[in-house]
Amino acid sequence: MKLIAFFILLFTFNIYAEFVTDLKVKWVVDGDTVHAIKEGEVYKIRLTEIDAPERDQPFGTESGELLKELLIDGYFAADFSGKDKYGRYLGRIYDNDKDINREMVEQGMAWVYDYYVTDKTFYTNQTSARDNKKGIWSDENPIPPWSWRSNKRN
Repeated sequence: MKLIAFFILLFTFNIYAEFVTDLKVKWVVDGDTVHAIKEGEVYKIRLTEIDAPERDQPFGTESGELLKELLIDGYFAADFSGKDKYGRYLGRIYDNDKDINREMVEQGMAWVYDYYVTDKTFYTNQTSARDNKKGIWSDENPIPPWSWRSNKRN
């Protein structure tokens, strides 16, 4: 019975772990979402570990523009860890060996997503951005996107 459980867990993990290369940028939605295409398949990708300002929030436009800049060569790789409730792939993306998710935080254009972060080293990048008053941290009282969304709903 333990052997069956092991194989089920192993199989389940493999379903949600996939590294895909040569994804072509189709559209940068905002600072934490990008759509890509490969071999005719569209990948809607939500960047893990981070939460970028909403488009109607201060620094929302700048955050999306930075993500476009970081993906300027048009192709990237992604390490997928699953899908969210909207059917988007959850992933860390890389361009020219650069961790784009981490770069968004380092440049002050995204928060570490406290509710979902698994790689706690992102907090070091956030502290650096905050200490250097980069991007969102140049604002006296930056509002995290999760609070912004909650306030808009209320």
